[in-house]
Amino acid sequence: MLSEHDLRTRLAEALHERADPVTGDAIDAAGIFARAALMRRRRRTAARATSALAAAALLAGAWALRPGPARPPGFPAPGSPAPGSPAPGYRPPGLLLAAAVVRPQPAPAADAGLPAYYLVADHNRPVAEIRGSATGKLLLRVPLPPGTDPKMSQVAAGRPGTFVLALFSFPRTRFYLLHVRDGGHAARLAPLPAPPMPAGSFVTALAVSPDGRSLAVALQLDSGQRGEVQVVRPATGAVRTWTTARTGAPTALSWAGHELGFFWQDGKPSAAGLWTLDTTAPGRDLMSGRRILPGSTGGDSVQTALLGPGGRTAIASVSYDGTRHVGAGTVVGGVVEVSTATGHPLRTLLAEHAAYSADPADPGWYVTACQLPSIDGSGAHLLVSCDRFGRLDRARFTPLPGSSPQTAVAAAW
Repeated sequence: MLSEHDLRTRLAEALHERADPVTGDAIDAAGIFARAALMRRRRRTAARATSALAAAALLAGAWALRPGPARPPGFPAPGSPAPGSPAPGYRPPGLLLAAAVVRPQPAPAADAGLPAYYLVADHNRPVAEIRGSATGKLLLRVPLPPGTDPKMSQVAAGRPGTFVLALFSFPRTRFYLLHVRDGGHAARLAPLPAPPMPAGSFVTALAVSPDGRSLAVALQLDSGQRGEVQVVRPATGAVRTWTTARTGAPTALSWAGHELGFFWQDGKPSAAGLWTLDTTAPGRDLMSGRRILPGSTGGDSVQTALLGPGGRTAIASVSYDGTRHVGAGTVVGGVVEVSTATGHPLRTLLAEHAAYSADPADPGWYVTACQLPSIDGSGAHLLVSCDRFGRLDRARFTPLPGSSPQTAVAAAW
């Protein structure tokens, strides 16, 4: 007899083949903007129910739903779907999105240990903004060096009161340290004594090691045709580099002890996903570590993922990898906590619903994805950008200003 897990897997795969899948975006010629384009893509949908889908809904169980997007005039309400539409609250088939949605904790408990402020590198202006985490209120705006291309900026949190910035000024990227004082009301930006990156390369992610001594840098080279990861020791200037012959690029760096997590993106799902790299092991092969989570699982597509601080769990942005069977109230994505030992979902921290476009030229429901700009040292607080930018504290979402939704976000705390 098949186990429930095997039954879910086979059903998801069968239904995924029937769906109208969206092929993975390959790294484009421009390279650096491929990830942002992937996050912004919208998939139009046609709601359609089948007997197999009803079986999947029974397997999945009930979801705790938060209010969805505004309903356009004349479109059926979630309580009374049009003939042939999925049942309200129905989830498309998938393994990761099958995890139960966590009930958000009360605000005082959710906010416990919240960082005092966060940093956003504005991708439209050469400035860095320090904002209070509780409300997103602007505390200080720090001008970046002349010649900085704001679209290329990346940021990472270091030791308390410090941030590392990777700033691109043609033809290369250099690093800076931002010292923050007086609760975010004063700051000083200074060059970081780290070797500049090779000309023509682009930094896609940064992460400071837990001991604050090492800086991990993810790079795109050759217009996105090649990627590598460097671990730099600013105090000594030592650099260790991991490379691969695969076409693609590493993104979304995260540390757990001496293990470094990176999300590999390419046009070939056989390699895409969340990988870990033991930075103390010999060798320089970027793909020598272990893949914790593939880029596609059942009917779900993993957009990006970060290791939790302890290394036992990972946080993933997941979306339904299809264009059919979606309608009012359908959960089509979210932020899921995953076991790094098994790759299985543990719980859903945030559920995303299909949104409706009333564009007369192309109306319909569509699917979007979340970004995960930053996770704090406790693993309990995340900065996320879904249909809104905000913080996710123990499954409680709070919208924050400082960044437009569905755009490339450089933010950290």
